[in-house]
Amino acid sequence: MTLVRKSELMLAQWKDVHLDEGEWHIPVENSKTGKPHIVYLSTQAQTLFKELKPLASSSDWVLPGRGTLAKPFASNALNQALKVSLQGQEIPAFTIHDLRRTASTLLHEQGWPSDVVEKALNHTIGGVRGVYNRAEYAEQRREMLQAWSDYIDGLAPSGNLVIGVASA
Repeated sequence: MTLVRKSELMLAQWKDVHLDEGEWHIPVENSKTGKPHIVYLSTQAQTLFKELKPLASSSDWVLPGRGTLAKPFASNALNQALKVSLQGQEIPAFTIHDLRRTASTLLHEQGWPSDVVEKALNHTIGGVRGVYNRAEYAEQRREMLQAWSDYIDGLAPSGNLVIGVASA
């Protein structure tokens, strides 16, 4: 729903998630491009973050590691979780990164402008266009990510992928 890289998700800290504004600020040190990046959160993504908060307990990390709140969830643990969840399913194996590629492809197929898609993916646009075009496309990205989340929700059998977490 957010189009972020796996590493950006694994390193996410609660201080960078601003649910009141519907934004997640990825700091320079967590961004592959070496520049800060704002992710505009769809209503579904905001709900997921709200549901993750109690699971993270007092950890600074959105996804704390197993057995410790002081470190983020390990990248290889996410890969393993995906592998286990696909076992016995009639779904071809895929990687976490394949989700970004698929999102890019489908968003382009749906007619979203390349610059908006690339900016949402936090890609660096090269060449003269990258030098001269400094647009952030904030409103377009917000609209696109909401439309993308609505599309993903529509794919779920229940019509909604956001699942409530029972309180302890």
